[in-house]
Amino acid sequence: MAGTDVRTFDHLAARYDRISTLLGADLRAWMAVHLPARGDRAVDLGCGTGVQTALLADRFDEVLAVDLSGPMVDFARHRRSRTGVRYEQRDLRDVTADTDGRFDLVFSAYTLHHVELDAALQRIRSLVRPGGQVLLVDVVDDRQPVPRRWFRRQAWRMLAGDLRHRRRPVREAVELLRLQLDGDWLDHQTSDRVLPPAGWDAHCRAVLTGATITPLRRARALDWRSCPPHD
Repeated sequence: MAGTDVRTFDHLAARYDRISTLLGADLRAWMAVHLPARGDRAVDLGCGTGVQTALLADRFDEVLAVDLSGPMVDFARHRRSRTGVRYEQRDLRDVTADTDGRFDLVFSAYTLHHVELDAALQRIRSLVRPGGQVLLVDVVDDRQPVPRRWFRRQAWRMLAGDLRHRRRPVREAVELLRLQLDGDWLDHQTSDRVLPPAGWDAHCRAVLTGATITPLRRARALDWRSCPPHD
């Protein structure tokens, strides 16, 4: 399901980066389990400010990271420049096997709801080398749209939990609350149009047969392996 124009991120790069860093523990833990120890080539489709790209760079010799937002890509180049990583301002739908080759890993986090999902999944499958892997994470929700008050309540609940369970320093917890209640961020959150969990699962399994799908907060995380080459 296509959502808002991803270029609405253009003026949110620094805030998006900080929120992604502060809220990314579950995603990082999932990636640590599912990423291979080493690999040759990976692609990050919708890399944003490069938070997850940096994790891929720790395990792959070459990483192509693309995003439609120029300010996001500039931020990533400035803050997360790594040997072997190439950041490019491109539409993820323009990455093809003919122009960019095939990859051992195709990765995308919180991006696919901005494009037509079925076509994107077909393109993603075409980018994977035999024996390669696809890791996808995206937002899901039964409600359309999700009301602004829900995001506000969640932000306050998270602060209460952070303070009660000492999950993060007080200053960091308050910073996260402020970022989540930011008007521009709430505008972006409430403009998203996403699939319900069951719908997302069905679309993905229709293309990536046999994929393992895991609930991840208000998201789904998918792991799929391409058939290895025949001897």
